[in-house]
Amino acid sequence: MQLHQRGVDLLLKVMDAADHAEKLDTNQTQALLKEVAEVLGAILERDARHIVIENDPNHL
Repeated sequence: MQLHQRGVDLLLKVMDAADHAEKLDTNQTQALLKEVAEVLGAILERDARHIVIENDPNHL
């Protein structure tokens, strides 16, 4: 559940940033994009493992 909560928190940050993009400096934008990449990467990795296990005929 920890990764899910990170995703929810990040979504709120991104939505806030989108509403106030003009107030973000380059460093803040870069940090936000790096966090997005990190969290999305972790979610995709988790989901890919789940798909592999789900489709593995030898997995019981």
